[in-house]
Amino acid sequence: MARMLRAALVLSLLGMLPACHRHAISTVPGAPGDPVLSIIGDPESESGATWTLVGRLGGRRVDLEGILLKPRGRGPFPAVVLSHGAGGNAARYGGGLGGVMRTWGLVCIAVNYTHASGVPIGAPGGSLQQGASPANVLRAHAAVTVLARLRYVDTRRVAAHGHSMGAFVTTAFASAYPDDVRVASHTSGGVLLDALHKEEMPLPSVEEARRIRAPYQWHHGLLDYAVPFLLDRRLDAVLTAPHEGYLYPRFRHAEVAADPLVLSRIRAWYTTHGLFDAVVAATSGSMPPAARAREDAPVP
Repeated sequence: MARMLRAALVLSLLGMLPACHRHAISTVPGAPGDPVLSIIGDPESESGATWTLVGRLGGRRVDLEGILLKPRGRGPFPAVVLSHGAGGNAARYGGGLGGVMRTWGLVCIAVNYTHASGVPIGAPGGSLQQGASPANVLRAHAAVTVLARLRYVDTRRVAAHGHSMGAFVTTAFASAYPDDVRVASHTSGGVLLDALHKEEMPLPSVEEARRIRAPYQWHHGLLDYAVPFLLDRRLDAVLTAPHEGYLYPRFRHAEVAADPLVLSRIRAWYTTHGLFDAVVAATSGSMPPAARAREDAPVP
């Protein structure tokens, strides 16, 4: 409620500004009962736009903020949901990586998760429900509902990508909402060994990974001491969807997230699985067979 009042106040102030600034905030219509979606700024600008979603979604209260970037033009464009790691937030991770992926022709959207830093956490969930928690999975799905209201997005072609805690979200999200995601990828993620997994842990489970249908690609540095590469090895062993993975002998935890080679492989993966092809998205029901994990160099 407080956020809606703040938005209303800003809108009233905008009414006193010159006409060229009156569209800084726009409310995007939805079906009756849908949460209120407001977009602040220009998603085609260098820094993109911010968005808020306030109301109820799937029977739960949502009070969310995020960032949105789009290529110039009318579209419809494919899109990607970008999921930040612990201590990050939608603006920093989504704005940085989104600036790259937008040049690929993608609309890029990111939402603040419960493990965000420097921003209001919002709802659902709290700071104890991090990573692949149901609260964060619903937040990722909420980002897709935002995309569905934008006429310039083709929701048949939505990818999901995340790093670290955001990688855990991506795995759980692709499992819980298979119809939301055409193709997925992550850096520095994985699943927890069956015997160690508990409901309150931020890592996704083996069972969640087995339910994924979208083609999935992962990347992990062997010098990653924050998230051991064995977690992604385990993910690779249990995925039944088409998949491939890469290990990088010289990369630490953060280095793998924005490496040009990693990003080029992600772009190629998306291309292979039809993210950029509207005809394929409309007609293709087949996918290539699963691939085995690959290594840039032998694992020590």
